[in-house]
Amino acid sequence: MNSKTSKFLFLFFISISVLLFAEDGNKKDSKSLNKTQGSPVRTFLNINNLSTQIYNDGNSDITPDGNSGVIFPKGSGKTAVFQSGLLWGAQVAGDPQVRVGGSAYRQGLQAGKILSPGVAEDPALAKNRIYRVRPDIYPGGPPVDLSGAATDEGSSESTIRAQYELDWNEWPATDGAPYEDKNSNGKNSGRNDGSPLYIRSRHSFCLCSIASILLVIIWRS
Repeated sequence: MNSKTSKFLFLFFISISVLLFAEDGNKKDSKSLNKTQGSPVRTFLNINNLSTQIYNDGNSDITPDGNSGVIFPKGSGKTAVFQSGLLWGAQVAGDPQVRVGGSAYRQGLQAGKILSPGVAEDPALAKNRIYRVRPDIYPGGPPVDLSGAATDEGSSESTIRAQYELDWNEWPATDGAPYEDKNSNGKNSGRNDGSPLYIRSRHSFCLCSIASILLVIIWRS
């Protein structure tokens, strides 16, 4: 066997190994999206001409079955991004070791906050879901056309609205979600005082933690 043939076979087997590893990794990631957590674990960000899905563990731009999640233009079926997430590095006070983590093809975060040093909140608690709000949908608010969202999300307008109103009512201001301090006392004094603070037309919010050490607040708009 000459050297050119040997090099070709070597590169061929390396390529096959990489492809098999990537395929196996994608299957594992797809399964990891279904682990028990607060519900819903994901929601859509689709207020404009782009549609994508985001999760309560920091993952985003991927469907539950492991396919590309960013659709542009919305409704076209054309995908633009396979998967993404926030990557970060930080230091804990008094510890010289730098810690890095986040979400890419693996998730280093879980839903929920840190209760005390070394103790993380149960990610399966109902409160540790992904929240989604918008300023024109709230309990007792006017009718809003959600037909486009219903088509995009494969759901019904009534189901989508009910979740919006639930998320507004249960907006986790006490856990760090940005809220409107209506009585200007510098703290959240209850549901009416702690209603969502809007800077854009739609927001999503979740709390994530890693290794019971670092807390990450993720707010998308």
